[in-house]
Amino acid sequence: MIAAESISEDRSRRASANVNPDDSDFVASAVPFPKGKRSPLVAAISKDGGRTWPFRTRLEDDPNGWYCYTAIHFVGDAVLLAYCAGDNKIGGLNRLRIRRIALAALRSD
Repeated sequence: MIAAESISEDRSRRASANVNPDDSDFVASAVPFPKGKRSPLVAAISKDGGRTWPFRTRLEDDPNGWYCYTAIHFVGDAVLLAYCAGDNKIGGLNRLRIRRIALAALRSD
C-alpha cells in the first residue's frame, strides 16, 4: 500500500464509512481530491466515532484515476472495499474494483 497523506478536514469531500461490528472502529474511504478530480483514494480508521482519523492508507493514486462510490463490508479480520476505478481512457465508471485488506494493515502507521 502507498503511504497516505492526511484526509481532508473539508466536510464537503465525499466519503463512505461503516462501523466494524467486532470492535466499533469506523472504517472510511475518502477521496481528498482537488476540484474536478477523483484521486487519490484513501482508507482510514477512526477509534473515536469519527472525530479523528489517525490511521490512513492511500489505496489508489493514479492522477488520471476516477475512484468513487465505495462500498465497505467487514469479513473477519479484513474489510472488503468495492469501488469504481475507471480513468480518462476507459471512462470514470467503467471498471469495478474489489479489494480485501487486512484490518491490521490499515491500523499500521
